[in-house]
Amino acid sequence: MSPAPLLLFLITTVSMSLAHVLWGQRWVQIPLFWFAAFAGALIVYSTGLRLPWALPTPSGVPVLEVTMGAWFVMIIASKVRL
Repeated sequence: MSPAPLLLFLITTVSMSLAHVLWGQRWVQIPLFWFAAFAGALIVYSTGLRLPWALPTPSGVPVLEVTMGAWFVMIIASKVRL
């Protein structure tokens, strides 16, 4: 098994945890933030969006770009009231 899915899962989980600490008000928001972070990370990873800098990509995962994609979608998801 490739380490890329595990790395995407870890980036998603860490981003979701920090977003819930910053913006979370209820436990029901945890799955919302996780799915939003995973969607953002998966969109960036699958489309191959890259910044123009030559940054390291462990196991082919552009960590900075995937993290930025996860945070972008989580910021939008934080506006959803549950």
